[in-house]
Amino acid sequence: MRLFIGIDLPDEMKESIEQTLLPLQQNSKGWEKSHDYHQTLLFIGSVENEKAAEIEKRMSEISFHPFTLLTRGFSFFNRRIMYVDFHPSDNLIRLKKEIDLKFPEYLRPDEKEFVPHVTVKRWQRYEFDQLAEGILEHALPSLKFEVNELCLFKSERDQNNFKYHVISKIPFEN
Repeated sequence: MRLFIGIDLPDEMKESIEQTLLPLQQNSKGWEKSHDYHQTLLFIGSVENEKAAEIEKRMSEISFHPFTLLTRGFSFFNRRIMYVDFHPSDNLIRLKKEIDLKFPEYLRPDEKEFVPHVTVKRWQRYEFDQLAEGILEHALPSLKFEVNELCLFKSERDQNNFKYHVISKIPFEN
């Protein structure tokens, strides 16, 4: 099974993002489903089923307190991926570092710098201009939510896309 550690967004926030994006959806290709919106903190990859329990146990050893994340709109990676961008968060960066320290065997030396984001669309380069113009007309309102748990996600291929399922939630200390 393919696993990753991340943050699940509240349903009302997923709904708000989805509603903001509706006017931009000229076709269905490449759009992430709103129930799959999440912030990945560490991609683990394929592991045996028995390994999930060990990963959950190690996740529960991470000591962290709830914190707030605030969106700042839509942005792009390399004209091919559109995402929800977050305001800088020292707490999120610290949490990412804690996870990396707890799971060094899953770090990839060639991995790009961590950029907090939620992917909403993958597309062909020719769509960039239309999307860049569209987000000016249909800006994402500022949304905030409290991060109060870590999630272990399972990733499954569904036809041409991946679907994500939360298989475990580890609450933070208050």
